[in-house]
Amino acid sequence: MNGGQRLLRAGVLVLLASGMVRAGEGEVRLVVAGRPQALIILPADADSRSIEAGAAKILSDHLFLMSGARLDVRRESELGEAVVENERLRFEFGKVPDGIGYFVLVGESQAARRLGLNSADLGPGGLLVQTRGNALALLGPKTLSDSGGTRHAVIELLESLGVRYLWPGETGRVIPRSATIAVGPWKVQFSPPIGQRHIRSMGMRERPESGLAPLQLTRDEWDQAAQQAAAMEFGAAWTTWHRLGGNIGIGGGHAGAGLAGGWTEHGRQHPEWFALQADGTRDQSAAGDRWRLCKSNPELIEFVAASIVERLARDPALRCVSLCPNDGGYASMCQCENCQKLDPTNAPKIQLTIFEQVGKPQRHQIEYVALTDRMVWYWNQIAQRVTQQHPKLLFLVEAYSVWSTPPVRQRLHPNLVVRYVPSEIDGWEAWQQAGARHIYWRPNILLAGRRDGKLHVMAQRLADTMRFMADRGMAATDFDSIIHNWAVHGLNYYATARLTWNPQLTADEILDSYCQPGFGAGAAFIKQYFLAAQQLTASPEPSFTPDSLRQLRSQLDAAEHAAGGDEPVRARIAFLRMGLNFTELQVTLDALNDQAAAKDPAFDRGRAEQLLELNYLRRTGDTACCRRYRRPRTWWA
Repeated sequence: MNGGQRLLRAGVLVLLASGMVRAGEGEVRLVVAGRPQALIILPADADSRSIEAGAAKILSDHLFLMSGARLDVRRESELGEAVVENERLRFEFGKVPDGIGYFVLVGESQAARRLGLNSADLGPGGLLVQTRGNALALLGPKTLSDSGGTRHAVIELLESLGVRYLWPGETGRVIPRSATIAVGPWKVQFSPPIGQRHIRSMGMRERPESGLAPLQLTRDEWDQAAQQAAAMEFGAAWTTWHRLGGNIGIGGGHAGAGLAGGWTEHGRQHPEWFALQADGTRDQSAAGDRWRLCKSNPELIEFVAASIVERLARDPALRCVSLCPNDGGYASMCQCENCQKLDPTNAPKIQLTIFEQVGKPQRHQIEYVALTDRMVWYWNQIAQRVTQQHPKLLFLVEAYSVWSTPPVRQRLHPNLVVRYVPSEIDGWEAWQQAGARHIYWRPNILLAGRRDGKLHVMAQRLADTMRFMADRGMAATDFDSIIHNWAVHGLNYYATARLTWNPQLTADEILDSYCQPGFGAGAAFIKQYFLAAQQLTASPEPSFTPDSLRQLRSQLDAAEHAAGGDEPVRARIAFLRMGLNFTELQVTLDALNDQAAAKDPAFDRGRAEQLLELNYLRRTGDTACCRRYRRPRTWWA
C-alpha cells in the first residue's frame, strides 16, 4: 500500500467546475457559481486566538482566493440548538443566513458530535475530514503534544482541492480557480506517525553574508527582498501549511556535554576536568565556547550529575537534558590514558584530528578508533546517577562526528535519546541494537549544495531514508536546514516536509504532488527536469556538463511552451529557470577557475572578471532565487 492509500479515504469525490453541478448523494456544496452555499461553524468555546478560529480563516481565505466567494464564520452558539434528522444538520429557524444549505464544522463542536463525528480514534496532530449529510467535518484532537489537528484537517481539504505551497510567496502558492466547489462523499482519517516534526530555517549569517558583495547587495537589502518575496495578502506560512510541529518533549543541541559554564567558570579551579591536549596541557582558555572535556574524570561526572539534579529542583517540569558535547572548534578530544582505555581497539577506524595548540587552526590527523564507547560510557554514568532520583528524565545524546558509529562494548542507558546525525541509514539499527530505545533523525542533509547554490535534487534519497527510519521507530525529525535556495533546492525542502508528515510517501508521489498542481500542462516536462537533475546530482561530486545543462534547459523550454498563456505556471517555470541559470554561472566560473589554476593558455581573464562582477540576481529581477553565492577563489588575481 503506498503513502496516498494509507490515508483512509472512502469514496473520494472533489468537484471543481466552472459552472453549476448537480448535487450528488452525500455531496457538500461550498460554492456554486461564485456564491457561498455553506457556513463555517466553530465550537462555542473557540475564541479568536484558538486553533479552530485560525483554521477557519485559512479555509475561508483560500476558498475566497479560489472562487471569489467568502464563506461566513459563526460559532455554533450563535445558531441555536443543532438538530440532526436523517443525517442532515439544521439549526434554529432564522439563525442561518438565507441561501445556506450546507455546513462546514471546523473543530470538535457539539454539532459534529451529534453527527457522530469526533477525534476519539486520532492520535496527537491527527485529522478527520468527513462528509455526512449536508455537513463537512474538519477536526482533530487538542493534545498538549500537538494541538493542530483541526488546522491539519483544513489543509488536507484544501490540498485535495489542488492548493499547494511549493515555496514561500505568491509565485510558489498554487490556487486553482473555480466558480463552483463541491466535496463528497469523503472520509480521510490520519494521525502523523512522527510526533515531533521540525525543519530548521537558517537566516542570513556572517558566512553567507560574504556572498552578497559580488551581487552588490547589502544584508538589509537581502532581508527586505526576502520578506517581500514571501509576503502574501492571505494565507499561511510555508511551515504551517506543511504541518510541521508537534512536541514530544525531546530536544536540545550542543551543550558542553552537560557542563554549564565551561572553562570560564571551572577551568582555573578544575583544569583536570578538561581534555588533555597534544602539547601536554589542559588549558582551554583559548577554545572559546568549543572546549572539550576529559570524559573519564569521576569528579566531573559527579559534578555534572549533581548540577542536573539541582536544575530539576528549580524546574521540575523539565523532561529532557542535553549531554551533547560542543561542536567544532580548535581543541582536540582528550588524549589522557584513562579516556583512551574507554576506546575499544576493535572499534571502527577513524581519522582523528589533533590540534597542535588550542585555539589555533594548525592540525594533523591520526588513525584511531571511533570514540563512541567513550561517549556512551560518560553519558551512562551521568544518567545512572540522576535517574536514581528522577527516573523519567531523558538525556539527549548524539550519533555524530567521530562517535557516529554505534558502540562496540557499551550499551545505552534506557533514558538516553539519540539524535542520529548521519545522512545514511547504515548505523541506525545497530544503535537500536546497542540499547537506543529513543532515536530520531537530526541530519545535515539539506545543507548539500549550500556553498555554491547549484541545482541539487534528492527526493528519492529522502523518501527511501525516511521510510526506513519511520518503519524502525523514528520518534522525531530535526533537519538542518532550509537555507532558502528555493529555485535549486526547493523540491528537497518540499519533499522533506511532506515526508515528515507522512514518511510512507514515495518519491514519485511527491514529484506528482509538486509538479501536477504547480505546472499544469507543463507538469510532465518539469517532472522530467527534476528526475534528470536528481540523476545528475546523485553522486557526492555532481558533474554538470554543457550537454547536461542543455538537456535540463530543454525540459524547461518544453514546459514553458506547453504552458501557453498560463501566467502563474510561466512564472514558476521562470523561477526554476533562474536556478538553472545560476547553476550554469557557477559551473562556468568553476571551469574558468580550474583553467586559471592550471595556467591554461586558453583561460579568458576578461570573461572571468566580467562574470565575477555580474550582478546576476538583480539583473533578472528576482532576489528570492538563491540566497548564497560563492565567489570562487581567483587564482588569476
